[in-house]
Amino acid sequence: MKILALLTTLICMQTTPDTTLEKEVNQYLDRWNAAMVAADTTTLSQMMDAAIVLRHLSGATQTRSEWLADVKAGTMRYHHVEKRDVRILQEKDGSVTVRFASVVTATIWGSHGTWTLYPTMRLVRRNGQWIRTE
Repeated sequence: MKILALLTTLICMQTTPDTTLEKEVNQYLDRWNAAMVAADTTTLSQMMDAAIVLRHLSGATQTRSEWLADVKAGTMRYHHVEKRDVRILQEKDGSVTVRFASVVTATIWGSHGTWTLYPTMRLVRRNGQWIRTE
């Protein structure tokens, strides 16, 4: 019985994310979503690596500067963003892979709608802050 309890504890330790990490990642996602809705390109820029390439639902890709320009110009306007089912995987190199569902109401290049997206983000810690690199 003691062996079973020990194995159960070890399994839970390996699969349950650290609550501090979970809190930090969820705060990052909440800040990201709020910045998208506010079209706060300064905050969004600070939250992403300069070399990131973003892939849209359509398959189109944009550099950080291209996407931020569209957000600033209003050609990509996010009206509401809701995160769901956040899954966090801490990598051996200290980075974090985050998978979640995101229900987004937006007007993108003239098309208005609500879409459920399933993004994967890779976050790395730089100078005490999480930065999106993928």
